[in-house]
Amino acid sequence: MSYNYAKTAASSLKLLSKFGQTVTRRTYTVGTYDTATGLVTPVTADSSRVGVALPFNAGQTMLAGTLIQIGDIQVLLDAEAAVALTDHYIVDGTEYTLAAFEPLSPAGTVVLNTLLLRAA
Repeated sequence: MSYNYAKTAASSLKLLSKFGQTVTRRTYTVGTYDTATGLVTPVTADSSRVGVALPFNAGQTMLAGTLIQIGDIQVLLDAEAAVALTDHYIVDGTEYTLAAFEPLSPAGTVVLNTLLLRAA
């Protein structure tokens, strides 16, 4: 007997939508080269996601040997779209880079993504 994790992912999205907030995913791609300035202007594309932002407490940010730094936040994010390390996320008006992420994916079905975000 196998379990239907797609239903769990749907339940996760429903709970995040009810209790979470809008999180903007920003992707950067290489734009056009300006021969006059010698610069390449990046092109951004934004999309809305649903998530819950959770701060780390002082005890977690001061542990030696961890990735967590003061000012980092943890975001539980919907599983509607893939996550890439090059993504940036805007939460409460602040743009963050993605320091690390871990999908919760029992049996290969992503139910929820846990992100470690750092102020850009």
